[in-house]
Amino acid sequence: MPFKNKFIFLLSTFILISGASRSQNDYLYKVDLNKVVDDKLMVELTPPKTDKDEVRFCFPAMVPGTYEVYNFGRFVSDLKVNGKNGVKIKVVKQSDNVYALSPAKEIETITYMVEDSWDTKIKEKVVFEPAGTNIEEGKNFSINTHGFFGFYDGMLDRNFVLEFSKPNGFYPATGLTDVKVGKDKDVITVMDYHDLVDAPIMYCLPDTSVITVANTKVLVAIYSPNKKVSSAYIAKNIQETLYAQRDYLGGELPVDKYAFLIYFIDRPTLSGSHGALEHSYSSFYVMPEMDSIYLDQQIRDVAAHEFFHIVTPLNIHANEIGNFDYINPKMSEHLWLYEGMTEYAAHHAQVKAGLIDVDEFLKTMMGKYENSTTAFNDTMSFTYMSKNVLNDKIHKQYNNVYEKGALIGMCLDIYLRYYSDGKYGTQNLMKDLAKKYGKKRSFNDEDLFAEIEKLTYPEIGAFLRKHVAGKEPLPMKDVFDKVGLEYEKEKVFQNFSLGGFDVGFNDETKRLVIVDTRNMDSFGKALGYKVGDEILSLNGTVINIENIKTVFGQFFDTVKEGDVVKIEVMRPKRKKKFKKTELKATARKVEQTEYNLINVKKPMSDKEKVTFKGWLDYNFK
Repeated sequence: MPFKNKFIFLLSTFILISGASRSQNDYLYKVDLNKVVDDKLMVELTPPKTDKDEVRFCFPAMVPGTYEVYNFGRFVSDLKVNGKNGVKIKVVKQSDNVYALSPAKEIETITYMVEDSWDTKIKEKVVFEPAGTNIEEGKNFSINTHGFFGFYDGMLDRNFVLEFSKPNGFYPATGLTDVKVGKDKDVITVMDYHDLVDAPIMYCLPDTSVITVANTKVLVAIYSPNKKVSSAYIAKNIQETLYAQRDYLGGELPVDKYAFLIYFIDRPTLSGSHGALEHSYSSFYVMPEMDSIYLDQQIRDVAAHEFFHIVTPLNIHANEIGNFDYINPKMSEHLWLYEGMTEYAAHHAQVKAGLIDVDEFLKTMMGKYENSTTAFNDTMSFTYMSKNVLNDKIHKQYNNVYEKGALIGMCLDIYLRYYSDGKYGTQNLMKDLAKKYGKKRSFNDEDLFAEIEKLTYPEIGAFLRKHVAGKEPLPMKDVFDKVGLEYEKEKVFQNFSLGGFDVGFNDETKRLVIVDTRNMDSFGKALGYKVGDEILSLNGTVINIENIKTVFGQFFDTVKEGDVVKIEVMRPKRKKKFKKTELKATARKVEQTEYNLINVKKPMSDKEKVTFKGWLDYNFK
């Protein structure tokens, strides 16, 4: 069956909506996407009824998943409060995020303008784009709801009804399910503020596909301004990964609907970064718009990570997340669980499903280990870092959650497999923790290690206290020994090289470009590379992004001492012009150092084989 027939392309059912029905206890928000003024949108709120003399109308300082205080109220301006029957309402701005309003019971409507955070003059504390807002008149509205909609302090548990007037044909892609789509107006209803900020909405002309994964409908919605990428291509690319995750989670998923919302950007971002922000039922991406083939593995890895957040923190989380304080946020000490275990599972599911091979998986894990020990403080308690991640001095350690955090997951998995004779691993542990807690029940930070020890073994509790809460580096040698792998921290040897330079990619010319020659070896110096050289060919074979791995692999398989090596480069001249230049040198071996090597023991014990099989579902002969 052709691929296109396997996907359902979402078509809007045009329903005439005259207005949203609401209770006096609801928040009713109205936004007209047809009326953009100076890259801003007006938001109108009819607030819930209250008997209080004064309320604090608030915007979040921070939202779950960002781990950084952005003060979203900075992007709100011209806030006006209208009283019933002309009653004057006193408005006192207490901070970027908080307005004191009185008399509150006389408030009829609140209006304000929201600025586009992707394209703003506010340069302090730039918002990572997947957590921000994009307002492109007639093209795209990326609505991270925490950037648009405020709340009364102490009144988070009310319905939020959102009315959007929209340009003709625009569709609201979202992970939410209570969505009434009309020709000119849509109405979206959310149960409370926690669910609201957990649900981004992307408005544009629809390019959508749906994949059915077990019991879950997975929506893929994209915006590609130059049409370089399609939702059908992305859906096809991530389909096998989602099936692998379905199997990894036991064949059933904890959500009925999930949405991948992807904006492919064709300009530099203010933050200088690309990536994604996870939510319980969706994830929002800002990725560079380039030809689809260059995105394949990157999209798979990022999507796999974000999709696994349906497990944690959706179903496993601390009080600090379950009862999140949007004004004065407090952090949980278990980022190793929320981000680290998620990152590990994203790669582990792919290797267990055969989407990547064991060597590639181990190479990825060892790359994370090298990064964690060279770019971050390897003796800082991980729970301390997590608890204090909002501190500016500690925040620079945050990205270690994707490096050491993933390694903590791997170590925990191997130890669990070892003590259970291969039968119980982190897959089982996460399922058991989700059963014990779930979406509505939070755990106490200080109790988690003891709870995990009760579910598993005393040795697991000792590992967590010593290497996660404690300052001891991860015991990599002992961990790998449990699965019959020998770990070597450093090895010096002689081998062939192509120069030892650092390489990047020029998206305009579609060529590899030499970006740094400071660590270039003697062979690279003999060839005479220069920074900015763009590689055309190796020994007459043209090199491109599709064949680079094959061409370089064949070179290293066949090269001999004394062979003449010819490399053609395009050398930059003035005004973006290049001159074709041939570089030539005699092949020679150079001294190289490799770090953090692992090799299979010979022979492996039966216990080690059983543990390895349980860990990676791989049989050694």
